[in-house]
Amino acid sequence: MHKLKVLCGALAVLLLLTNAAIVAEDKPADPPKKKPLITLGDKVEDSVDKGCEWLKKQQNPDGIWGKLPPNPPLYSAGTPHKYEIGRTAFPIWALCKSGVFHDDPAITRGMNWLRKNYDKYCNDNNAVVYENACVVNAIEAFYISKWEGEQRKLNYEKAKAKGILRWGTEEAGAKKAKEKKVVKQLNVSTEDMNIAKKAVGELNEHYRKAYGFGGWRYRKDSTDPGPTIDISATQYAMLGYHSATRLGISYDRNILFDALGYFLDEQDKTGPKMDRVVNPDGGKPEEKKEEPKKDDEKSTASRKYNPRAEDQARGWGYGRRTPHDPNDAITYGSMTCAGICALIIIRDELEDDPKYKAKYDAKAKQVEQAIYDGLAWLVTNWSVSTNPPRQLYRLYYYLYSLERVGMLGAVDFIGGHDWYFDGAVVMLDAQKPDKNGAFWDTNTEVDPSDIYDTCYALLFLKRATDTIDRPKPVITGRD
Repeated sequence: MHKLKVLCGALAVLLLLTNAAIVAEDKPADPPKKKPLITLGDKVEDSVDKGCEWLKKQQNPDGIWGKLPPNPPLYSAGTPHKYEIGRTAFPIWALCKSGVFHDDPAITRGMNWLRKNYDKYCNDNNAVVYENACVVNAIEAFYISKWEGEQRKLNYEKAKAKGILRWGTEEAGAKKAKEKKVVKQLNVSTEDMNIAKKAVGELNEHYRKAYGFGGWRYRKDSTDPGPTIDISATQYAMLGYHSATRLGISYDRNILFDALGYFLDEQDKTGPKMDRVVNPDGGKPEEKKEEPKKDDEKSTASRKYNPRAEDQARGWGYGRRTPHDPNDAITYGSMTCAGICALIIIRDELEDDPKYKAKYDAKAKQVEQAIYDGLAWLVTNWSVSTNPPRQLYRLYYYLYSLERVGMLGAVDFIGGHDWYFDGAVVMLDAQKPDKNGAFWDTNTEVDPSDIYDTCYALLFLKRATDTIDRPKPVITGRD
């Protein structure tokens, strides 16, 4: 009898366990926790954080960025490319436009070096065009960063305590600031404004008449080998003047008409015909041109162009006359972007100025068509993995030039290609990690190539280019 009780008890326990197992099988398991969605924007912000941290750590104690090899190779103009002004101003420009705080120690060292040494190096070393353009843009970017930090009530020390690496123009805080539509007031110190004005004056001094037009070569010296003027240096002058306008610095805009003639004349005379793609979703373009409208998200004046039937794919080379290198005469991507960018800047500088509007209007249709034909060349030769057709030669310079075309022209799609998405994927894949963060380097740039390439990459990823749609700054006497 006792054994029977034990056996019944064992069967009861087994039955309970079986029923429990059945109930457990019927009860749905807790769903696995979803991993947070990582967007392209998240990847970009992380990439820029690492890039900024790496770049800051490449600064020398004196404030200049990067190191040159013991025997630097000759730049194509015939001298080592070791210009200290450019190697200071360009990283300041890139870092501040990427959201690094204006009072970050690296920015402070760089700005102090410029304040102390700009006059000396400019006078002794005959600072080249791109350096002076970078100086104007660096000063503007510095004060934009200062303004942004004040709006967010953050400075370097507060941000460091909170673990914030930089302001970040695509982050939530910046978007909220944009929604408030706060007017930027750039309180530029007298000292820094004087440096910017001198840099603009240097651009004026470098201007040359050539080929029946006018433009810029990197050096003032007329014995500089190579083309008398070239597309690259001339578009850098345009970038400098564009920033000068935003800072309220005046210059003689008559020289822009000579530069305009040069860009129009240097463009390919003919090219393959192609239908113009206006709306990537397949919509038909209107027959009538719309007025420019403000895009609050980008803070740029958006233009929706309405085309004629077709364009011709016509681009630009570095310098077709008196080239010092066979590649100077061929049409390629970075120079085509430079031509488009320069025409957009010239248009923006002249079309709304009552003093020059009538003279510009006589060229307006030709300029618009030249811009479209340049875009057609980019569509026909589309690539974000090469600088077409020159492969990896100065690839990041090309992509940064493409960014300027997209942002200055308020163009989201080039022939149906999402230029930013396509280029960002390439940039993210190419970034090289090391103990200091991560950087970019194709080894095809002038020395120090890792510094320049990283600056180009940061400016592309942050879509850092602005139009002149910004109030003029207040100039103060304080530091």
